[in-house]
Order: sequence, then structure tokens, then C-alpha cells
Amino acid sequence: MNIVFDLDGTLVKTENIALPAIRNVLKDLGYNYKINKKEILKYIGYTIDDIFEGLLKTKDKNIINKAIKLLDLYEIDIIKKENIETIFFDGVFEVLETLKKDNHKLFILSNCNIKYMTALLEKGLNKYIDSPHCAEMYDWAEKDYVLNLISNGNKNFIMVGDRHKDIEAAKENGFISIGCAYGFGDEEVKNADYIVHNIKEILPIIDNLK
Repeated sequence: MNIVFDLDGTLVKTENIALPAIRNVLKDLGYNYKINKKEILKYIGYTIDDIFEGLLKTKDKNIINKAIKLLDLYEIDIIKKENIETIFFDGVFEVLETLKKDNHKLFILSNCNIKYMTALLEKGLNKYIDSPHCAEMYDWAEKDYVLNLISNGNKNFIMVGDRHKDIEAAKENGFISIGCAYGFGDEEVKNADYIVHNIKEILPIIDNLK
């Protein structure tokens, strides 16, 4: 079976990376870096352009691009310095290893950029992920479009994610969806085929779908 994982809020404790990184960006650009935590986290899982358009309340590409470059520097630095327990949800590597041993093909599909995804792959995910994909590789296209390209007509796919866009992308392509209620979406995954509250809960679901 082909299993596609979102990154932020699904495999990655994004709060430990994005929150300090975004606050640093806001501070550097002269914005209110003490902004409410919920206001920042509600944008996680969106494309980087959308995140800063929302947080900075601007469509000015120069400002947004400056913010994106700064975010890259801060996020990569955090990923490299922190240990895997800080970055990944408990059980992530155990789950990926089990799925790999069961001969599932594992994908990543995230709305992040290439640098961010590469840094996370190098932190240990590359041992398990067969086919990593991110929005920047497809000119920031929506996930349903990219999933269609990845699957190439094969319907034997499962999408695992924590935002409504993950669930909608799966449904749009006729795939099974597993919603991660422990991530950022919470209520956003209520229409998923299955809902889990811990990454380890996906194992019995996938076993039953074989």
C-alpha cells in the first residue's frame, strides 16, 4: 500500500520549530513578535506565502519574500540543533519502521519548501521515506493536484494528515484518509475516513486495510 504523510502536525511537532522561528522573523522585521501563539499556529500547514500574508497582513511580495528567507534560516538552524524528541512526535520512527518492514511505500507531501523538507529528511526520515514531495517542487500547487500526479491513476493510497486540505485532497482523488486529531487541524479532520489521536493508532487501521 502507498501511504502519504503530511509533515507539520502529523510527523513533526511544528510548534517547537515554527513558533520560535516565526517569532524571530517578526522581531527582525519590526512586527509584534509577542503575537498570540494561537494566531501563529492557525496558519501552520498552509503554504509559506499564505502564512506570512496572514501574519503580516500584507500582499507585498518583497516583504513576504524577506520573511520567507529569514524563516528558512531560523527553522533549519532549529532542526539541526534540536534532538529528534523535540522535533518529532513520540512514536513516529517506530511507526515508519513498522510500515517499512511491512513493505508499504512511504511518501511525504507537505506544503513546505524544499530546504525545510530536506532538513527533516536528514534528521532521520530519509531512512524510511521512499518518495518525498513538497509544494515548492510543484510551484506551490494544491495537494489534491500533487496527489493526482504522485498516484498516476493508482487508487491504492492512504493520506495521513492533520488539516482539512489533507482530507479534501484524499477525497478528491478517491483515497482513504486518516485524520490526525493531535495536530493543528483538530476539528478540520472530522470528515476523515479514520481519526487518530496518536500516530501509533494508524498501524492497526492500515493492517485492517491490507
